[in-house]
Amino acid sequence: MIRLHVLGAGGALPTADRGPAAYWLEIDGHGLLLDPGPGALVRLVREPGAPDGVDTLPAVLLSHLHLDHAADLAPLLFALHSVLARPAPPLLVAGPPGLAAYLDRLRELYGDWLAPRGREIEIREVSPGEAVRLAGGGRAECFAVDHPEDRFSRVCLGWTFSDAAGRRLVYSGDTGPSDELARQARGCNLLLVECTTPDDLAVAGHLSPAQVTALVRGAQPDLVVLTHLYPLVARLAPDAVVQAASGVRCVAARDGDVFMLDG
Repeated sequence: MIRLHVLGAGGALPTADRGPAAYWLEIDGHGLLLDPGPGALVRLVREPGAPDGVDTLPAVLLSHLHLDHAADLAPLLFALHSVLARPAPPLLVAGPPGLAAYLDRLRELYGDWLAPRGREIEIREVSPGEAVRLAGGGRAECFAVDHPEDRFSRVCLGWTFSDAAGRRLVYSGDTGPSDELARQARGCNLLLVECTTPDDLAVAGHLSPAQVTALVRGAQPDLVVLTHLYPLVARLAPDAVVQAASGVRCVAARDGDVFMLDG
């Protein structure tokens, strides 16, 4: 079983119904926080089915280190520094090469404020093709995508999540057209894919509705969920555009949406 809770379906420009990137994933009953953008922790604790407080989070996975996908890492570590944080098993924080240095830079700013008191932090840098074993038999495998990032890491990742029954959720992270994303998405059960700009404002490193349509036509997933929707593209009903042009069911995500793979 895979359950996707959309905590943030927007980009760096938040709106009333779409905040910056953030997702809570449950795979065979075990949860992880994916891409904790600004405000992710607040939205997480309000979500039905979320963990009982951020101090018990088991794992955090990141696609890349831009602020709209990673800014709540520092608030999370600060929360774990509290004398009121409950002891818990080690917290896994996994992301692209450069993650450890990124966290070191945060500690240079904040010092021991980011030192958890009651649990260890396991930092794991993963490269394309590597997998992370999840509790309960789930699996997360990362792959390279096409998105510019040169301050902390030159690698940006997408993720493929699989449950014990072989159901697959593929997350694009931020990317432009990508052969590897197309390969990973082929025949998946749910494709969680960015759709950042209208076609006439397409920029490198992101996808527009026409580019998502081309991806979906080739990959033929069971369901497409559009995310990272900025206001201009959200007003154009991109889900209807993609669905009409590809024949594949498509939904434009909003914060609070939940999608289940259990059949």
